[in-house]
Amino acid sequence: MLYASCHCGAVRIEISRRPRSLTECTCSICRRYGAQWAYLTHKTARVDCAADALSRYLWGKQTLEFYFCNRCGCLTYYESVDKRAESRIAVNARMMDPEEIRELPVKLFDGASSWKYIERQ
Repeated sequence: MLYASCHCGAVRIEISRRPRSLTECTCSICRRYGAQWAYLTHKTARVDCAADALSRYLWGKQTLEFYFCNRCGCLTYYESVDKRAESRIAVNARMMDPEEIRELPVKLFDGASSWKYIERQ
């Protein structure tokens, strides 16, 4: 079991399986956040927090909801506004213990233009 936690600990995410890789996205919002995303499902990642611990932010076409801790401001995860059981949840891996994810490959995704994974130089 892996855990992700915001800075103050008000939001915790329990992760039942290790992600295969992490993703850095170059889109206008992800590059500003500086997040590394671990793509999981609601079967493998469970958000644990009080009902009033999170705020959400929608932008653009409003298809994704980005969630932040209300106390410390950490970006915790994002998910589709269409909450189906099979929908993925993208957990901010920067909230995980670096030693537990150190060896995971980090893919670079060109969310700014081509919408394809690109090779790192």
